Amino acid sequence: MFYFWQKYKILIVPASLIIIIFGGLIFYFNRLKHVPIPPRPEMNITIIPGWTLRNIADDWVKKGIVKTSEDFYLLAGKPAYNYKANRQVAPVWDFLVTSTKDYFFQNKSKYLSYEGYFLPDTYRVYKDAKPEEIIKKIFANLDEKITLQMRADIAASGKTLDEILTMASVVEKEAPTSESMGTVSDIFWRRLKSGWALQSCATVNYITGKNDPAVTAKDRNIDSLFNTYKYPGLPLGPISNPSVNAIKAAIYPIKNSYWYFMSGVDGQMHYAKTLEEHNRNVYKFLR
Repeated sequence: MFYFWQKYKILIVPASLIIIIFGGLIFYFNRLKHVPIPPRPEMNITIIPGWTLRNIADDWVKKGIVKTSEDFYLLAGKPAYNYKANRQVAPVWDFLVTSTKDYFFQNKSKYLSYEGYFLPDTYRVYKDAKPEEIIKKIFANLDEKITLQMRADIAASGKTLDEILTMASVVEKEAPTSESMGTVSDIFWRRLKSGWALQSCATVNYITGKNDPAVTAKDRNIDSLFNTYKYPGLPLGPISNPSVNAIKAAIYPIKNSYWYFMSGVDGQMHYAKTLEEHNRNVYKFLR
């Protein structure tokens, strides 16, 4: 009898230990469930209206999104670069949503960068987000901001989205306000319709990377299809990333009878109907 009791006690002790250990593990893992997980760090990135891919590349390098500007250009393409002339093809974004890609890029040249498609705005992103994830977010915003009505109006005008973004990108660099954007847009569209050259200093600055209010004769003669002094029509593609206001100005120009405009040192836009009047404005407001 004593032997049996001793044997029974020996069996009970390990069983008790197992229960205690098992209970402790349950308690431990239950506590783990309630330990708050640190939030994934976030940050803001801002694309300023009129920024080019150069500006975005520099900003993303500073923020650690990409290591070098060239890493960014591998995704977005090189600014002011004609891939066709160099027997190359621009980067293709297979990670874009099909519906977005179909609409936004159906008329975009495969030989150009994605300049013009990075909608200016402030974006909240994870600090460790991949650049592709951020680009998806930017394009989702562009997809939302260009409404169905705007798309219908673009189609009704006989223009493509790429043509609208290209015009908007020039208007963004040439005019400071929504009203002046609409006025300049109408001037440019009428110049194109009449066979005039756009003669936009902003297109030359895009090629050179400068920000000169009045470009030099040497720069105006640069042989590039982005140069609207040397080649008629719209530049080869967008020369900046335009705001929604600039895009709307390209779609809905404000009708006027001017043919010339300039931004003076007084910070105002000055319009003219004749070249003589324009030259007087230049003499008066650029000195």
